[in-house]
Amino acid sequence: MQTEDIKKLDLSSSPPLPLVSIIIPVYNGEQYLEKLITSLEKQAYSNIEIIAVDNKSTDNSVKILNSFHTKITSLKIVLNERNEGYCGGCNKGIENSKGEFLLFLSQDRIMEPDWLKKTIEKISSNSKIGCIFGKVLRKGASSPEYGHAYDIYGAVLIKGTPEESNLFFAGGTVLVRRSVIEKIGAFDPEFFVYHEDVDLSWRIRLSGFTIALVEDAVCHNIGGGISDTFDSAGKLQISFDRELISMPLYKFYYSQKNRIRTLIKNYSFINILKRLPVTIILIFLRGVFMSLATKRASYIFAVFRGLWWNVTHIKNTMKHRKNIQVIRVIDDSIIEGYMIKQSIELSSAKMMMNALFKRNTHKNA
Repeated sequence: MQTEDIKKLDLSSSPPLPLVSIIIPVYNGEQYLEKLITSLEKQAYSNIEIIAVDNKSTDNSVKILNSFHTKITSLKIVLNERNEGYCGGCNKGIENSKGEFLLFLSQDRIMEPDWLKKTIEKISSNSKIGCIFGKVLRKGASSPEYGHAYDIYGAVLIKGTPEESNLFFAGGTVLVRRSVIEKIGAFDPEFFVYHEDVDLSWRIRLSGFTIALVEDAVCHNIGGGISDTFDSAGKLQISFDRELISMPLYKFYYSQKNRIRTLIKNYSFINILKRLPVTIILIFLRGVFMSLATKRASYIFAVFRGLWWNVTHIKNTMKHRKNIQVIRVIDDSIIEGYMIKQSIELSSAKMMMNALFKRNTHKNA
């Protein structure tokens, strides 16, 4: 992380800078909040407001936020009566914000001092850029993260190379125009958590806006939760880590449930017919694999729970789909140009089987 101080921009000698609303959904984040907010205080870009939305934390998160509130006049604290998840927290932050630009931040981030300055300069240079993100460094990971890759069946992989052709950004650190949110809608509250970045990015693309990257805008992820699994230069790079074998059950459930809803909302009808049946089969096979790997039947039960949820909420999903298709100006053929054409999961399984075969062959030699 940079150690030198970066001078604040002088507002007196230049036109007023657009206000940036920094929205942070918080849930039991006491171990992260002090470092995150301190890094925001050091931003070279000074015209900001910080909106922390607490999702009914049970630790000292609110106490820590209140301690900063006494010295940071731009910090606003919103207290939810229940945990509304990442999506609900972001949406509540939008409701309480005033900025021309909205920076959505996970609580486990540390921002380099020039992050906002560089991203605002980039997004202001082209009115067609709907959102923008930078490079994420994670302790222990073998490569930086540059958004995520996405296949035509809805599976997600970390992007390990700085290409602006990603379909979507990584949801924990992204700057979005307010005007874009007003046009396409906010985060889907039915998602609660996971896949919300895919859905929002897809809608941004469908409405004709682009997604851009500033490679030297750097933040640090000091939390955990994503496997060391990358798509780098068009090649899958997969290691044998715990997330590939035993993804937390709640994450598996929300990821697969939301994956189905995302495809139904955003694809054309012809592609729903072509892609969704394959997606459901892949989700089922993954659930079987996870249950066998962990010796817990709960993963396969989570598949059926997610399918049933989508069946019972299909009217709501179709309502959202209608609104999305109204703003569509981009054809699916262009959207799929940003996607990986083969199944990430089948490719991963093949690689893992080959690695296991080579390992066993080596042992028996």
